[in-house]
Amino acid sequence: MPIDYGDLTVGQKISDRTHLQDAELVSRYADAVEDRATLHSSVDGRPLVPPMAVAALSLRGVVQDLEIPGGTLHAGQELEFRGAVGVGTALDCSATLAQNSVRGEWRFLVVELEVVDDAGLVVMTGKSTIIVPES
Repeated sequence: MPIDYGDLTVGQKISDRTHLQDAELVSRYADAVEDRATLHSSVDGRPLVPPMAVAALSLRGVVQDLEIPGGTLHAGQELEFRGAVGVGTALDCSATLAQNSVRGEWRFLVVELEVVDDAGLVVMTGKSTIIVPES
């Protein structure tokens, strides 16, 4: 059954997923975005995960959990990266609804993102605006 976006309430947790940032996942991300950069930095001897890979995973959970349909616009995002993430780190990615409004034939969903590493440190926060066709 499709999600009725009108039933979502501000403050509601809409996604909570844990992702292991293993070497295969990071490699697939780098291939998908054609990132040819060689990482020379490390955390405790481990290569770093590209920050935008962390952001992409946090938003992927939102898209999957809300069953975002085709025709949706990702209107913008604001991200703050607070710490480096090493390959092999498990990340808890959660999203909470900050705004749910309708303008004309479009529904605007603003979600607040938070990513916490396996040591309990917040490594990324942000907001993302998703515009869904109103049915």
